[in-house]
Amino acid sequence: MNKRVRQFWFPALVTILLAMVFLMFIEMAGPKPWIASAQPVRVTPVAVVYFAWLFTLPFIGAFGAYLSGQAGASRSVVFSTVIFPILPYLAFFLIGLPIAVILDDRVAHNIMLPALFVGFAAWVILPAIALLAGGVPVQRLVERSDASHIVGA
Repeated sequence: MNKRVRQFWFPALVTILLAMVFLMFIEMAGPKPWIASAQPVRVTPVAVVYFAWLFTLPFIGAFGAYLSGQAGASRSVVFSTVIFPILPYLAFFLIGLPIAVILDDRVAHNIMLPALFVGFAAWVILPAIALLAGGVPVQRLVERSDASHIVGA
C-alpha cells in the first residue's frame, strides 16, 4: 500500500463505511429519529435527526483519526479523514439541491430557505461536530505518542 492510501484513503473509506452502516442499522432497528416539521403532519419534514447516529459518530471519528494518525498522516490529512463521511451530504446541499431547484420547478415551490439551513445543520454541521469531537482528541494523542517515541529514541 502506498503512503496516500495508507494515510488517507483506507482510513477515510473505513470511516464512511462505518458511519453509513451505523446509520442504516439505526434507521432499521434503532430508536426513532427526531422529526422537525413546521407544517401539519402530512407535509414533508424540514429535518430528520438521528440522535443515536450522532452519538456513534465521535467513536467513528476517533477510529478514523487513529488509523490515519498511526499511518503517519499530517494533521490536515487526519482532519480530512475524520470529516470524510459528511462530504456526500455537503455535496448534496452545495451542488445537488441547487441544481434540483433550478431544473425542477416542483422542488422550488416546496423548499423554504430556513428549511434548507435546518437540513444543512442536521446533516452536515451536527455530524461534523460529532466526528471532530472524537477525532481531534485522538489525533492529539497520536501526535503526542509519536513525539514521545522520537524523544525516547
